[in-house]
Amino acid sequence: MEEQLVDFDFLEELSGGDSKYKFELLTIFLDTVGEGLANLEKLIKETGDMDAIYKQAHALKSSAGIVKVRDMHGQLARIEELGRANTGESEINSLFDDLMSTYRQAHPLLVGVRDKNKPADA
Repeated sequence: MEEQLVDFDFLEELSGGDSKYKFELLTIFLDTVGEGLANLEKLIKETGDMDAIYKQAHALKSSAGIVKVRDMHGQLARIEELGRANTGESEINSLFDDLMSTYRQAHPLLVGVRDKNKPADA
């Protein structure tokens, strides 16, 4: 059986069922990861700065560990590892392309769950 795209069970467990907490967590995730992936893409595709690539991947990894989107954490960990070792540019490009494909698939699901949990006063 294929792994779910997003592990919403983990999010439910983490939030204790608190809708406002889920809304806030997903809002932060979508804002920070969207911006972080754009930065990572620029570093990979335009600068090739391996030190900055590993640092950006490391920063994104913690968010990916909280909102469990399939393969994101592992892909970021591998990009971080390769960047730190200053090697594997073609593998980094391939991993990043897969990472973005997964994120693009997950994004509307995450937005839907976030919006469903939006507090009345938000």
